[in-house]
Amino acid sequence: MSGALSGSRPNIVLIVLDDLGYGDLGWYGSPIATPRIDEIGRRGTTFRQAYAGAPICTPSRAALLTGRYAQRVGLPVVLWPEEERGLPEFERTVAEVLRSAGYRTGVFGKWHLGDPRLSGNPWDAQPEFLPSAHGFDHYCGIPYSNDQGWGDERRLPLYRGDAVAVDDVNTERGQEVLAGQYTDAAIAFIRRSAAERRPFFAYVPHSAVHQPFHVPEETGGVDGRYPDIVREVDRQVGRLLDELRALELVDSTLVILTSDNGPWYAGSTGGLRGRKTDPFEGGIRVPLLARWPGRVPVAENRYPISFVDVLPTLADLAGAAPPADRPLDGISIAPALAGEPMPPGRTLYFYGDLEEGPNGEVRQDWVWNVAALRQDRWKLLWPATVWPELGREMLIDLDRDPGETTDVAAAHPLIRDSLAERARIFNDDVRGNRAAAVERTRRKR
Repeated sequence: MSGALSGSRPNIVLIVLDDLGYGDLGWYGSPIATPRIDEIGRRGTTFRQAYAGAPICTPSRAALLTGRYAQRVGLPVVLWPEEERGLPEFERTVAEVLRSAGYRTGVFGKWHLGDPRLSGNPWDAQPEFLPSAHGFDHYCGIPYSNDQGWGDERRLPLYRGDAVAVDDVNTERGQEVLAGQYTDAAIAFIRRSAAERRPFFAYVPHSAVHQPFHVPEETGGVDGRYPDIVREVDRQVGRLLDELRALELVDSTLVILTSDNGPWYAGSTGGLRGRKTDPFEGGIRVPLLARWPGRVPVAENRYPISFVDVLPTLADLAGAAPPADRPLDGISIAPALAGEPMPPGRTLYFYGDLEEGPNGEVRQDWVWNVAALRQDRWKLLWPATVWPELGREMLIDLDRDPGETTDVAAAHPLIRDSLAERARIFNDDVRGNRAAAVERTRRKR
């Protein structure tokens, strides 16, 4: 669907923090001061019921960029360095869609959709997993999480474009300056775009606030605590906002800030149940702020939205056509951005990480099962096989019970049965295409 903002062609800055919890921003009630990020909420729309694409890194980013659940993409689990899998050529990303509409595109931060492997033996290189193979003209960042690395030394390379600029950032003045380097590269990209008078899409997926925490001295020191790393990304977000102001681009730029999933060991869920890896609200509900003065109202929005909505929404705003040759799971929420009503009744599906079964066993195929789904106020935890502590399906009224403590299925059996049937139908559809989806992710030799 579309609305008043359709075809308005704003510049777009999409900032995604890593493992930031729903309760980790001052604007969402955290005691950690985040004044620059809070500016986005204070001057824009605060989405209170936004969902990541998954409760873990790689699948969430796959959903964000493709508009499709990660199981459709074939990437339902976290990718590791040197794996011979990554984002398939078959998938069309939001960067490709926007570039086709004349946008300059760049990614500045953590990629985590396939290891290009340009640091080692040239015969092992996998350039098909570079951001440039998926619609991004410019790249500065690391290929996976900041706690990962390749080889016996666990080296973490920094890429600039299609080349390794730093073989290992795990050195003195290494990781603690990464957030600033991402921001420097994003600012240079924005300045060049403004000079060329072209619309731009700057995707800024910070590797912070993922553990381990590396913080520059001006923010808290190399061995900083969790609040220090949150304050550091707040400072870097402020630098981007200041640059937009200096270039007089504030009124023509949509800024969105969110997190890829719930908090890991540190961080706050804001009282929600579960954490990263869980399809409980604490693992998947994330802060999401959007600012575009004069176009996005200062408001609070409680319509359930998801990362899969990013591609169709940004395509709608850019006047571009989303892919029509495959199922998309997202919808355009351009009306919600404009403060217009959205129709009720949409269903969102949620997956977990590798769950343990009743006897403690772990089965890889369980990540291919829908773990929960939501329609309006209702959320069903389904099926019981991946919820051994429940032993049954569990229906939650999120309006009354955001902490997911009480099963109301007995009082609403028709709603439970309707959602369970939706889960079965969707599950069968996605699993029926599993083999083809996984095969597309494999390295082409």
